[in-house]
Amino acid sequence: MAQTGSKRAVIDTARQRIGTVYAKALLGATEKAGQTDSVLAELDSLVADVLDKLPDFEEALRTPRIKPEDKVLMLDSVFGPKMSPLLLNFLKVVAQHERLDCVRGIERAARKLFNQLRKRVEVLVESAAPLSNQLQYTIAARLKATLGRDVVLTADVNPDLLGGLVVRVGDTVYDGSLAGKLKQMQAVTLEHTTATIRESIERFSLT
Repeated sequence: MAQTGSKRAVIDTARQRIGTVYAKALLGATEKAGQTDSVLAELDSLVADVLDKLPDFEEALRTPRIKPEDKVLMLDSVFGPKMSPLLLNFLKVVAQHERLDCVRGIERAARKLFNQLRKRVEVLVESAAPLSNQLQYTIAARLKATLGRDVVLTADVNPDLLGGLVVRVGDTVYDGSLAGKLKQMQAVTLEHTTATIRESIERFSLT
């Protein structure tokens, strides 16, 4: 039976919440060991270079049909000496608690918490076409100068923007896109039309 969009959203929200709990534990351990940067880089690589490219392996980690102790053996067999002991042992604990389905949520939460810990600002830049690395660097540098804090910039492509950029800093959105300007023009035109109609009705009422 297919899941509804709302049900998937509830499941994803629950996993993200659980992921945040584990991410806090992971950062506590890495900060104490002085290995946060390297371990988070490994965790990023686990998601991007392993889970994204090997969906069958990710499913094996996630499925409840495989016992936790077998997943621990699987982690040892696949990663062994290739992975830092701190991250490997952490993943084994997650496996024993049957929460390897939350690895992606853990990775996202860990990055977010790490940026907060280092007083970094997360910025999402949307554009109609991919931004070059140089342009991303320039945007990040200008935002750093404006905000007075280090910036972690994520670039995303949104063809609906037509042109220009939309910059999201936390809950604040700076819309400099062509689509945004068109919407502003439409809003001004609609407001002007509404005002004209209102004035006409008022004049009619006075006669």
